[in-house]
Amino acid sequence: MCQSNYNTDRQKGEHLNLEEKYIIAHLYNKQDKNYSEIAREIKCHRTTISREIKRGLVKLKNSDWTYRKEYVPGLSQKIYDLNATSKGPKLKIGKHTKLAKYIEEKIKGNYSPEVISNKIDESDQFEINIHWKTIYNYIDKGVLLVDREDLVYGEYKKKKARKKESRLTTKQKKDRTIRDRPKACDKRSEIGHWEMDLVEGKKGKKDPFLLVLSERATRKEIIELIPDKTKGSVIKGLDRIERRFGVVNFRKTFKTITTDNGSEFKDYKGIERSFTKSTIARTKQYYCDAYSSWQRGSNENINKMIRRFLPKGTSFKWLTKRVVKEIQGFINTYPRKMFNFKTANYYFENQVCPT
Repeated sequence: MCQSNYNTDRQKGEHLNLEEKYIIAHLYNKQDKNYSEIAREIKCHRTTISREIKRGLVKLKNSDWTYRKEYVPGLSQKIYDLNATSKGPKLKIGKHTKLAKYIEEKIKGNYSPEVISNKIDESDQFEINIHWKTIYNYIDKGVLLVDREDLVYGEYKKKKARKKESRLTTKQKKDRTIRDRPKACDKRSEIGHWEMDLVEGKKGKKDPFLLVLSERATRKEIIELIPDKTKGSVIKGLDRIERRFGVVNFRKTFKTITTDNGSEFKDYKGIERSFTKSTIARTKQYYCDAYSSWQRGSNENINKMIRRFLPKGTSFKWLTKRVVKEIQGFINTYPRKMFNFKTANYYFENQVCPT
């Protein structure tokens, strides 16, 4: 059998069947292929292969009294069937196939288990409620037709505590460092203080960029498509936003903007100057310390939500304003656990700071 015959059309989240397990056995035991190579053949995620092989791995003795490890598909299937017998009637989700399908669709729609659990709790279309930890357990036990890699942040591995050290920025203009910002901005006790960044498409392909602004208190997000990573394009993007808000309203809404030290944000005069050329500044710009992206933590976290739709390495040449606004709408209407599952739009439109 040639290797091309191993390829099968698999749906995302579909569990391995017995035939595929025998193919894995041949590739792993006979051809000595690694997890990644087998995953490409079977058309599934590498971690799926890793878990499957570890479940069916046995230690066998050779004729010369040495030992080897082999994957036994029959053993793996027995373990799988045994686990399945213990999850039937005892599972809270039980025969609620509509609920299970709803959870699977929401996970594939870029919602976290925490948010899904809250939506189920608020809905009157289901007879039971499910805790978000239970959803994680169902994924791990194979109850749902999704895997951990289908989650928006994959395995949700805990990050090591980071020492918040920073290098002082010495090249920026006086009174424009992050330490010069109003105290209300630092405490998130006032709406109108923003963080600004660029999200990159495919490197080296002259792709457009996304100019993103994140409001520190409410986490309101504004995304603007710009043609390149230049000072001029950043300023023109802000000009378009100012036109939509109106000159006076923009000044009230964007009290401060904090950026990193990238060359695209160096023209603070252009960023602060209204497109009307008024002598009254439309905002006040401040700069983070060098190599201190954590000082724009809201920006960085919300950029991860953009990457749910536009993974790193994705070309932005196909992006339209409509698609960009759909992503922006998803972020601003996404129920947030930190806000007791209220949305950024709720707080921003009501001009109320989250407590």
